[in-house]
Amino acid sequence: MNPKRASCGNCLRPLPLCYCHLINKLNNIWPIHLVQHKREQKHPLGTARIAQLALNKLHTFPIKDKAVFSFQKENSLAWEKAVLIYPDKQSKDISELSDQAPRSLVFLDATWKKSTSILLSSPELQELPRYSFKADPAPRYLIRKAAKANYYSTLEAICLVLGSLEKSPEKYEKLLEVMDWMVAQQISYIESNI
Repeated sequence: MNPKRASCGNCLRPLPLCYCHLINKLNNIWPIHLVQHKREQKHPLGTARIAQLALNKLHTFPIKDKAVFSFQKENSLAWEKAVLIYPDKQSKDISELSDQAPRSLVFLDATWKKSTSILLSSPELQELPRYSFKADPAPRYLIRKAAKANYYSTLEAICLVLGSLEKSPEKYEKLLEVMDWMVAQQISYIESNI
């Protein structure tokens, strides 16, 4: 029986695969509200953890299975004028926000099936205006299965939206490079243990 490997308390990765040395704090202008399913909170390959460690204006709201998310229980002022970043037929393009004052951007961090469940179980989330984005780059997160080929990880979505709204995609490229490093290390680890 193999003893459990020691993990980093920050990034939650095994110590040899820790990426904390690559994280630089960033001042995002648009605040992020991350409604995060409990299974994603400690998932060692979750990309939202990179955003949580790097972005100064990011608040995480954990949610359990079958719980109804309500921001009335949270700081309701922080939710004033918030918008939900979620791709569906009701969504407007985020470019419509680019000339507006920054407001909170809500992202759901869960599998696609669970994110749909979180949204459908919360009348408050359903009432938020919805926005989505069209992106040219192919998704870079290659180690977890997506529901569709053009679906992005939570980190990729956050970086693409912030980069677009702040008109500085290069500012958030460093976070995607951390994810790329994590993916490469994981693939290398898997290949060396086959």
